[in-house]
Amino acid sequence: MISMKRILTLAIAGLLTACTSQISINDVLPQQELDKTIYLRGDFTLWDAEPQYQFSPVGPALYQAEVKFSSPGKVYEFKIADADFSEGYNCGYSDAQPEEQSLTLGQPAIADCNTIYNYFSFTPAIKGTYIVSIDYSDYDKPQVTITKK
Repeated sequence: MISMKRILTLAIAGLLTACTSQISINDVLPQQELDKTIYLRGDFTLWDAEPQYQFSPVGPALYQAEVKFSSPGKVYEFKIADADFSEGYNCGYSDAQPEEQSLTLGQPAIADCNTIYNYFSFTPAIKGTYIVSIDYSDYDKPQVTITKK
């Protein structure tokens, strides 16, 4: 039977070995930041790229924008896109997951950033300020989430 002292020694040795490995934080995080400014663009902006809806970086590969929804029960439609709706920067719901067109509070949805017409929709239960986040940790499958501020 293995003694508790031996188990602890093996555990500490394992941790020390893991700490000296060659993996760095840069191996886990994306190597590039977005090279274009992206905006929350929707029916509430007349689909224009407005400065108050510009996404800001809040962490590695994570960008957020705030929006005020003042009509509970209204369906708001929007995309995340640059000023020109450029390919690779024109994010809506993925055709592979059309059920994610309608966002649910706090539930991530995979975005397709090469789509032309696939806009997200959200129906707030109460009026207020919401935060729309896009997470590029997996650059090929960015995730969009909406939360209440």
